[in-house]
Amino acid sequence: MAMAGPWGIPTVNTSMDDGLLLLAQWLSPGFPLGSFAYSQGLESAIADGVVGDAETLELWLADTLQDGTGRTDAILIRAAHAATDRNAVAEVDATARAFASCAGRSVELHDMGAAFSNTVDAVWAVGLDGLSFPVGFGVACHARGIDVDRAVPFYLHAGVANVVAAAQRLMPLGQTRAQGIIAALSPLCERVAAETRGATPDDIATASFAADIAAMRHETLEPRIFRT
Repeated sequence: MAMAGPWGIPTVNTSMDDGLLLLAQWLSPGFPLGSFAYSQGLESAIADGVVGDAETLELWLADTLQDGTGRTDAILIRAAHAATDRNAVAEVDATARAFASCAGRSVELHDMGAAFSNTVDAVWAVGLDGLSFPVGFGVACHARGIDVDRAVPFYLHAGVANVVAAAQRLMPLGQTRAQGIIAALSPLCERVAAETRGATPDDIATASFAADIAAMRHETLEPRIFRT
């Protein structure tokens, strides 16, 4: 008999192939997350001249993966996946929201989480009920029996691809260079995922200060294309 997840919903024993397809669907640009509307502060960094070409963009993304949002989200996903009841999930969700660096990032965390929850609840009946995005993703993976060690690098890779896509709308970055950056950062996605294995919310910290400041500055940037 399937074990009940933190929401009291039986965990589905998903096969490896089905789990991969489900991750591909949830993290696809076609999934209705609204992720195309967010640059995670990159728009400010480009406006300030901090990021201006493929090399500086790759360095920016590597820093946020290793020392910022990427590592934080990986830990939150793992904590949500391991949560055993609603109270534990709620505590992880509160931690996720508390670590948002500014109002804009808080809105991003909430709105993408609500969008993810709405679709996953409607199609797969998980009952996420508006959790923040990384926490809802972790709970959904648990509910569908997806191995968290497989899910985390997929999530990080999708996040990199989304910010690279944003960069293509903000600076001269062709498709080939864009795909090259994503390919170059793929091993780092796997490494950060592996390094966060066994980590808990007590291990969350950030040293990606430039990205946090850029996200704060974006709230008053004019003109701007993205919401963050």
